[in-house]
This record gives sequence, structure tokens and C-alpha cells, in this order.
Amino acid sequence: MQPNSGNLIVRQTFLDRERETPAELSIERICPPGETAVPGRVTPEQVDSGLRSTSTLVAGASLLFAKWARDFQQHSNTLPQFDPEVSTAAGGDPNIIYYHSHWALTADEALLIEVTPPQCEHWNFQLNNYWMESLDYTHFQIHTNKHLAQLEDDGSVRIIVAHQDPGLPNWINTTGHASGTMCFRWIRARQHPQPSTRVVKLSQLQSLQTKQQTATA
Repeated sequence: MQPNSGNLIVRQTFLDRERETPAELSIERICPPGETAVPGRVTPEQVDSGLRSTSTLVAGASLLFAKWARDFQQHSNTLPQFDPEVSTAAGGDPNIIYYHSHWALTADEALLIEVTPPQCEHWNFQLNNYWMESLDYTHFQIHTNKHLAQLEDDGSVRIIVAHQDPGLPNWINTTGHASGTMCFRWIRARQHPQPSTRVVKLSQLQSLQTKQQTATA
């Protein structure tokens, strides 16, 4: 940390949330020689400044995510690469390449996402609401990753976003949402392949799967 550092962000990446243990972290302030560890009294001015900073953060974050969500609608149901400089400036990990977008599906549609994952420390895809908050991952399968996804024989992965279970691998549940945002990310990857997307009818999924299996047989 630098002398003028004002915040510290720690992220833990899970491959299997049900089996892995969340980190337990603690912070200890180590005082230079001659300084005391006893903090000074909190003044009314400090409280006022802290409350103003908090309100600015809440308002700023909501306005930023609202703007991003509106912008994402310009390329709905696709996954263009997000500007790395913008994500880093907003607190994103510089070792992560993000693909942010908007999604919208009718009851009889599915969004197919296809890509061949590169060698990387981790990758994942998740479905979010309009405010870029992940959907309920505790009770529904709204994400997949390097550990959970079932790959094709050629090493590629096909992710299916749909309102109903199509009976195929890598289904992502919309949990009743008709639209929202989504995010794909590569973590510490040497290459950054572009995920391809297409919207199809649910009734087409089984035939598409059969055609792909025949083509790769």
C-alpha cells in the first residue's frame, strides 16, 4: 500500500463454492516507532466528512452501474470485450478481461454462448439483474466456471441461458427475469478468445446439439 492509499479490496475466487472455504481475514495496524496504537477522538467534523463520503459512494455507484446497464443495451445478447482501462479505474482486477453486456429473452428463447476457454487461472460466466448484481446463486444455477462447466470433446464450452431447463449441460437459470446484464471473464489468461452468442428457440436446442455431435463425431 502507498502512503496515500484510501481503501483495500480483497477478492476470493471460488471454483466450487460448496466445497471451498471462504477466507477469514484480519487487519492489524502496525505503528512506526514512537507512535501510539490508540486512535484519536472522533470529531463531529470527521463524522460529517465520513457520512458525506458514504452518500457520495452510494449515489456514484448506482449512477455508474445505471449508465453501464443502459450502454450495454446497445449490444444486447452479445458479449463484446469491456474496456480494460475503464474496469481497472472502477476497481476491477487488471488481471481480468471482462465481457459485459445486456440480455433479454422471451419465454420460448435461449441464448447460446460458445467459446473455447484458453489456458488460464480461472474463468466464469454469470447472469445478473439490471443493476449488475448477480442473481440468486445460493438457490439457482446462475453461473458456471472452469470447474463446473461440462466441455465438449473439442475443448469448447456451450452455455445455455434460458427460462426453462432444456435438459442439456451448462444451463443458466434466469430465475424469472426477462432481461438483465451478464458478465464473462478470463482471469490471468494469455489469450482472450471472443465468446460468440446467438438467440435460438428452445425447440431448436436438441436438434442443434445433435447436429454438433454429428459434426464432431
